[in-house]
Amino acid sequence: MIAALHPSVKRAYSPLWIVTAVTLAGFALRMIHLADVPPRWDEGWSVAHAGLPIDALLVITAADVHPPLYYLLLGVWQSVFGVSLLGARYLSVLMSLPAIPLAYVTGRVLLKSPRAGIFAAALTAWLPLLVYYGAVIRMYALAPSFVLLATWAAWRLATDSRLATHVQRKHVLAFVLGAAGAMLTLYHAAWALAALGICATLMALRPRGGMEVRSAWARVRPLWSAIALSALVFAPWAVYALPQLYGRAAAEAGANIAQQYPLSYFVADGVIGLTLSQRAGWPGVAVIGVIALAGLVVSILPKSQIPTLLPLLTIVFTLLGVAIAARHWTLNARMLVGAAPALALLLAWAFEQLARWRWPAAALAALALAGVYADTSAGLVYEKSLEVFDSYNPRAYHDTIAPQGRPSDVAIFNVLSPAGFYALDRQPSSPAWSYALTWDPVIEPRARWEARIQSLAQQHPRFWLVLYRGLAGRNGDLRGWADSNFYPALAQWGEEEVFYGLYGVAQSELGAGKGAGSRWGDLELRQVRLAATVRAGDVIPVALMWRALAPLPANLKIFVHALDDNGVVVAQHDAQPLNDLRPMTTLPVGEDVNDRHGLALPQDFAGRLRIVLGLYDPETGRRVSTTDGQDAVVIGVVDAR
Repeated sequence: MIAALHPSVKRAYSPLWIVTAVTLAGFALRMIHLADVPPRWDEGWSVAHAGLPIDALLVITAADVHPPLYYLLLGVWQSVFGVSLLGARYLSVLMSLPAIPLAYVTGRVLLKSPRAGIFAAALTAWLPLLVYYGAVIRMYALAPSFVLLATWAAWRLATDSRLATHVQRKHVLAFVLGAAGAMLTLYHAAWALAALGICATLMALRPRGGMEVRSAWARVRPLWSAIALSALVFAPWAVYALPQLYGRAAAEAGANIAQQYPLSYFVADGVIGLTLSQRAGWPGVAVIGVIALAGLVVSILPKSQIPTLLPLLTIVFTLLGVAIAARHWTLNARMLVGAAPALALLLAWAFEQLARWRWPAAALAALALAGVYADTSAGLVYEKSLEVFDSYNPRAYHDTIAPQGRPSDVAIFNVLSPAGFYALDRQPSSPAWSYALTWDPVIEPRARWEARIQSLAQQHPRFWLVLYRGLAGRNGDLRGWADSNFYPALAQWGEEEVFYGLYGVAQSELGAGKGAGSRWGDLELRQVRLAATVRAGDVIPVALMWRALAPLPANLKIFVHALDDNGVVVAQHDAQPLNDLRPMTTLPVGEDVNDRHGLALPQDFAGRLRIVLGLYDPETGRRVSTTDGQDAVVIGVVDAR
């Protein structure tokens, strides 16, 4: 029919124009509601992780479950275009688009049909798993393009013995870029690459007729050379990161409840994830399976069935590989995205065979597939609700810190996801941010975060400590260390058990204060040290030492106030020893206990301040007098300049 059309009309039906239109359609699908949904937990991690200096980025990546390439690219993007939710998601859209034309050329060379290539491109543009992760701030948008590039190049190297040397070298380079790029983007891409290596090798070694006289080695040498070069490119990162990744998996394996489930449980979960059939369920999976099976039944098989084996083997390898890994960690649909191009190729092959047999059959299959994904494509894809288990407010971090913070402050987060949320909302007048990772998925060695905070303390007179999940896990070590080495001026709790603490840094050695020897029953103030002068707007550091002379019966609170010449409280800090971490009733009898307090001055305050302290009952608010009848003890005078 098309052959009878005018040349200008035939040009409109050329694969180039069709693939261009399909790519634009894929772009449009990924742009719908792009910035309407708040950033998800892992997206916050990506934003913060990519914002780290390169050396820190690589160190943290080596301890994580993903390689560094995506973070490096996102970091470059953010340094040029700034940090924003729309901008970061838009980069993922751009990263996902090359997969559409690559699906066309791969389908064309693999399935030996331009029409099959067009089907593959259309499915890559539309399949919900690829649309979903093509608009999320994660590496899953980039991996399919690399996998398809490697597949196309490997198949050309394996099947075309007539390639000129310089063309062959270009295909080797394309394979190296695709395979190494995939492995430096997503570790689980290894399963797709393993299936590709096996099938491409079988294709290169298959018997050939005609004038083919080359040895088997000569036929596979270009392909195996490309595989070896890819391994060499990936090797430096593998040597650096894989031992840490293996150690992490081994450490978590013993306590992972997932090991109680059989492998089949994760394979079944993976099938639902790969097909993104959460809404359609197993009936939807059955429809997809029937379409593929129908293509097999009616297909006119070529002499070699290896091309149709590749997508099947890729899916099987990926499902098994991800399921085995899930027993050490977890399983999510995103981990299977490396096999999504194989699903597109498998369905494209089925549509091609059905179209060869009867066009109405292909149309019916297309309608059935559209029915399976109608709800998913209209809802789940744009809700971005996968792997979000708890409600949370990503704006809470900035909304809490910014009104009380200053540009000279720094906020230190115990996990990168909240840091990313904060970075997305941060304004020039807001504090900068840094990190000390004591919460999953990456926990830093204590010496590393101690050194980082000490370095930050030399640059910032005040810092915020933001602890997701409060004192759980290793967070207690971090907060206890901060309370013991700096001067807590504020402690408050927010949503999701998040602790926000403001700390001051002593800018000089503290001098001896007054009031040592004061007693409140069996509690004695043994030592007072504080600064004689501070800069206007800083935190006044106050270091105390207490001793319980007998077991203390009540958890009284300590107050430390800074009073101006009129007796007005300019700044205060109320807490039990060690910023409420050592209740009075737990103080060991006869031992000295260090206790630090910080008095955060208003930014514009300058003048002379009288520092007083005392104790009170937190239930009644009544002050407790010293043994000589005072309700407050003057411990020194400080000048704010």
